[in-house]
Amino acid sequence: MRKGIQRGLDYTPLFKFLLAKVGCPWSEVHSEAVSRLDKKDPINWLVAMDYESAEEVIRVGESSYFSGLYVDEKRILRIVNPDIDENTLGPLCKCCTHTFNGTPFTQKYNE
Repeated sequence: MRKGIQRGLDYTPLFKFLLAKVGCPWSEVHSEAVSRLDKKDPINWLVAMDYESAEEVIRVGESSYFSGLYVDEKRILRIVNPDIDENTLGPLCKCCTHTFNGTPFTQKYNE
């Protein structure tokens, strides 16, 4: 393995932490999250600083999806589209277990 290359890092616990903190003040959430991380970048994969630059669904890796989050005008952490869940998304292939926020998709792969 070459020096400086990191592989296999799993940020699922961070993403679940962020999802659990929806509705909380961003400054508190951010402070607690960065105190436990090796770097801040993974926070920005899920959280946008405003609604306009936020994504509804974030794909992490090959088959893991998470709700996109944003910080509203009152500096509160929010979900971009709370209507999206594991029942509304369909897998891209039949060989992988696709998950949304850690829960397997309920729809089956349609060829």
